[in-house]
Amino acid sequence: MNKDKAKKLFGKSQRLWILVAIMLVLTILQPGVFLTGANMKSILLSISVYGIMVCGTIFPILLGGIDLSVGAVAAAAGALAVTQIVKHEYSTTGVIIGVAGGLLLGCAVGLVHGLIVTQFGVPAFLITLASQNIVYGIAQLLTGNNVIPCMKPASFAFLGGGRLLGIPFSVYIMALMAVLSYIILNKTVFGRNVYAVGGNPEACRLSGVRSRLVTIAAYVASGFTAALAGIVLASMNRQAIAKAAQGYDNFVLTALVVGGASLMGGEGSVLAAIWGAFLVGVVQNGLRLMGVASDYHGIFKCIVIIAAVALDAHVRYKKSGLQKGGLLKKKAKAAE
Repeated sequence: MNKDKAKKLFGKSQRLWILVAIMLVLTILQPGVFLTGANMKSILLSISVYGIMVCGTIFPILLGGIDLSVGAVAAAAGALAVTQIVKHEYSTTGVIIGVAGGLLLGCAVGLVHGLIVTQFGVPAFLITLASQNIVYGIAQLLTGNNVIPCMKPASFAFLGGGRLLGIPFSVYIMALMAVLSYIILNKTVFGRNVYAVGGNPEACRLSGVRSRLVTIAAYVASGFTAALAGIVLASMNRQAIAKAAQGYDNFVLTALVVGGASLMGGEGSVLAAIWGAFLVGVVQNGLRLMGVASDYHGIFKCIVIIAAVALDAHVRYKKSGLQKGGLLKKKAKAAE
């Protein structure tokens, strides 16, 4: 294989090679421990909750917006689900009411975000940051600021703790949401409108695209997946806590950015975002296996993330001909 073909191959699959390189290093450092079926399942289980969130949060990101309330929505939805299950004496009816109520809560929060952003022009960063505290307050009210255990029924426990063919059921939920998001974004008119509005909202407005409706639907999708993730998390923990998903919004945004989503809107994919989530999970898992103190996890994780993003950005610019020095080189060649 000549040099040009090698560059072309790397350019098409640089994210895969980045992940392979990191996993190879961890395999060498932790032989017989890291690259095992049990450990891979552990990584998938650890990323499944914020992986589910990523599948919906990518919608407002593609519009050039943001949703910082996903952790709070997850906590409130999980709290509502558990309190309803306890209220209905751990019956199947209680599970249905609790799960449906939690999902509706997430959709309602997303609807409020979308309406405020579109009708009043409030920046998404500001409204979702403010609502984060409000929704955490709702979670505290639902739980009475106490830990509410929920060890049964089995149907609820299976959502986050069950296994199907040896794989955690939460991973199947994440995969299902990723497939649905991929289909919506790549095979529907709504998905094309999301990319279009994020890329050039003014042109979309002039061409008749109902950008306000697209924006509202995007925030509803983000609220829905955040609520679903919170219910799965409550099932994993077998309890409801008001601050259960605190900090998950950072994991979600990290996965999206590492996966190549532009915070300016119009660029990104759900599959790349899931890759970003898996990369973050691999780094965290590797640090834990090597016995690195948790105080240093953030430092090492950020170094790897910065390196991955920088390499990905370099390849992007190189493919577009805009890499540093590229224009000067072209001028020099033209002068010759």
